[in-house]
Amino acid sequence: MRLWFRFLREKRAVSALYFLFIFFFVAVGSLSHIENLEKLLYAALLSLAAWAGAGILCGLEYVRKSRRLEETAAHFVRSGELLAGEWRDKLGEEIERAGSFAEAQWFLLELVYEEQVKNRQQWEEKSAEYMDYYVLWTHQIKTPISAMKLLMSGSERNGREDFLMREELFKIEQYVDMVLTFQRLESISSDMVLQEYDLHMLVKQAVKKYSVLFINKGLSLDLREMSCRILTDEKWFVFCLEQLLSNSIKYTQEGGITISAEEEKWEGGGSRIRLTIQDTGIGIRPEDLPRIFDKGFTGYNGRMDKRSTGIGLYLCRQVFRHLGIRIKVESQEGGGTRVILCWNQTDSFLQAD
Repeated sequence: MRLWFRFLREKRAVSALYFLFIFFFVAVGSLSHIENLEKLLYAALLSLAAWAGAGILCGLEYVRKSRRLEETAAHFVRSGELLAGEWRDKLGEEIERAGSFAEAQWFLLELVYEEQVKNRQQWEEKSAEYMDYYVLWTHQIKTPISAMKLLMSGSERNGREDFLMREELFKIEQYVDMVLTFQRLESISSDMVLQEYDLHMLVKQAVKKYSVLFINKGLSLDLREMSCRILTDEKWFVFCLEQLLSNSIKYTQEGGITISAEEEKWEGGGSRIRLTIQDTGIGIRPEDLPRIFDKGFTGYNGRMDKRSTGIGLYLCRQVFRHLGIRIKVESQEGGGTRVILCWNQTDSFLQAD
């Protein structure tokens, strides 16, 4: 009954207006046709019955919503999912004491919103702490990696064993660089410095870093001459080339890798550059090809390798998007993979730099 009384209190203005309307209706009608007063009263009663029926239906819906609201508040009080402290003890009392459904609803929503804001602030603080720790760890782990490199350079081992140890150490270093890059991805725009570079020099820089892996697996490299200059960010561009080379080497057991570039000059100035990395590896299954740039997707090859993270190509696509480079992958299972990088640039950009 408490909720019904509250419903009647909320609707008292509407009820008063209705009775005032009926009074004027009967009063004015009786002045003109006093003999029809009985009929006017009958019409007023019929109207009252209709309004009462509509009011009961509205009241039932009102009571249902109010009870649902109080059940929700009681759930929060019992579970403590969103509320804690003094608000948890006051919530039930405040909801019941509310003068209207809208007031009770507003009180609950405001309380939940404040609690959500508080929880979000706590979550952001914890996330910032975790991020600071990961960045610190990433930088600190590079010190023992550098120390291991120095120790290995001064140790006496047979050639094959030394190459294998260098390869594993190189992989550790690459995983650390990938973690650091993933952390910086959100602020990549502020970290980019666009300058003019010789494309052949950038590709050689990436290939040189992977020379140990080429030697260990006995793979050939066909690096064709590239006589074009590009406007890009050296660090991010080379990082992506390294990720693409890493994938090609990982899934190529024999044969080799071919890297070439073409430049198409336009009459109005500018050019379109197309860089291709072709390997003779195991290829990619057709059903996996559309998803290879999804974060965390490893595909059939990744599941067979057991060490694939599904992050490398995702990072490449994100970085290339900021650099204005389109990346396309063509592959046939058992027939190798071709990665194509394509981007446009005008002569005015290169001259301005």
